[in-house]
Amino acid sequence: MSISAFIPEPGSDAERLFHVPVATEAFFEACWEPAAEELGLRWVPLFATGVEVTKADVPEVLGELERLRAWAERALDGDRLALLQARAGRLAEELPAAFGRDGAVVYIG
Repeated sequence: MSISAFIPEPGSDAERLFHVPVATEAFFEACWEPAAEELGLRWVPLFATGVEVTKADVPEVLGELERLRAWAERALDGDRLALLQARAGRLAEELPAAFGRDGAVVYIG
């Protein structure tokens, strides 16, 4: 299984195509969860079970993703560092664009 971000009730073709891979469950457990625990993150741990994100939540989620990426610089190396940086970076880049219409919700899980 894997964790990704998508819009469960798309209102347009662009929303229907919105899909951002986050991590496999194994990689999430091995890298994302230890970081989230160490940093006291609130949103990132919820990705494992699934969480709905609204436009109002985006600043806090982006802040956590930035802290996660900084943690990875200190704690990971090689392929693990590159993968976490790429996936967290892509999510941070694409998430704000998902809220082009009022009431849009992104599910991450």
